[in-house]
Amino acid sequence: MSTTYRVINYIIELGPVILIPATLLIISLIITRRPLKNLKNCAFILIGLASLSILLTLFVNFFEPITNTILQINSSKEFEIIDKGWLVSKEVILNSPIIFQIIIAVIILNLIMLFLRLTRTINIDFWNYWSFLLVGSIIFAITEIKWIGILIAMIVAAITLVLSDIYATYIESYFGFKGISTPQAQIICWAPISHLINVIFNKIPFIRRIHVFYEEIQYKIGVVSEPMVLGFILGFIIGAITRYKNFYLNIGPNLLYALSSGLTLSIIMILLPRSANLLLKGLVPTIYDIKSFISRRITKRELYIGLDPIVLVGQPSIIMLSVIIIPLTIYISTILPGNAVLPKADLIMIPFILIWVIAPSKSDIFRSFISAVIIIPIVLWITTDMGYLFTNFFLKYNIELAEGYKRLSSIGSSSNIFFWILLKIIEPISNLFL
Repeated sequence: MSTTYRVINYIIELGPVILIPATLLIISLIITRRPLKNLKNCAFILIGLASLSILLTLFVNFFEPITNTILQINSSKEFEIIDKGWLVSKEVILNSPIIFQIIIAVIILNLIMLFLRLTRTINIDFWNYWSFLLVGSIIFAITEIKWIGILIAMIVAAITLVLSDIYATYIESYFGFKGISTPQAQIICWAPISHLINVIFNKIPFIRRIHVFYEEIQYKIGVVSEPMVLGFILGFIIGAITRYKNFYLNIGPNLLYALSSGLTLSIIMILLPRSANLLLKGLVPTIYDIKSFISRRITKRELYIGLDPIVLVGQPSIIMLSVIIIPLTIYISTILPGNAVLPKADLIMIPFILIWVIAPSKSDIFRSFISAVIIIPIVLWITTDMGYLFTNFFLKYNIELAEGYKRLSSIGSSSNIFFWILLKIIEPISNLFL
């Protein structure tokens, strides 16, 4: 492996938890030269991101028992494809010879678009460049033509930057973050779909009058809406459903299990917003310093700092809806015609996708739920369709497949609907597919 690939692999291994505070620290030290303040802010960002990452992992792992129960109930469903998560993307990227060229091309594209006023986003979210690397690497593996892989990666990057600009206003109005956007292709691509669903709802006479806002629920049910209480109730229900078959036959241990599930989810739902607040304590002043510097020294034009959507995912409304949608995703996968993928490693993507389900609806739980129920099947269908491509890539480079499954895929790698559409456009034009 060349030095360039070793550096890129090292950056990928670092992940956003380390890379975001490190990048912001370097930028802050250059523009403010106040090391103690910068170190303090970035320490809060690091602690907030690390705790969010750990808690999100625990949150997704919490649903494994009920996932197994759902699969047992629908045992007749046979899955040909296993969701291998980040492993799929990593192997595709690191076996591609054009990743350095893609990185340079995307950086130059961002600068050109800023100069031409085609975007307001300065994408410093270097870790999530992997989404563009994946796009280009797959196209190159298909066509074996480098410039086509780089071009498609740039097209997806351009779409991502434009969408990030459009929906940055939602981040400010709903989440309260001013001056940031989330240019991660796999996440932001669902914002216009959810937006369209809300536009359609507003055209339907009866539906447009139905609103169930999360904040109103909190106000009306009072103490029950507190993360501690709500988490316990939902966790208890999930635990009871998990042991539903013999709950009354062995009521003591099963009741204890349900109570333990309630306590676990209660703790997670208490700590996630706390972690988000820690992150904000360092992120808000850091972003303010960067934007002030840009305004004083570069341009008065309103610009956005592109960051990983993990900075948004700790919001209570997202976590509450995730408690419903994660097990529902497993159930949908067992009954959805045309689906052959078992969601597993990348279930952690669900809360991230829900960011752009909830924000366009302004936390309307009814609309958010319907939007999620529409989007999740699309994600599963695309992931199933992409399974052939990823499997052929692994076979081409003699990478081991998952035992017991004919094919592999990844919800995270496959959930970029615009890239999938571009693939469908290329497919009839070229006969060079694997």
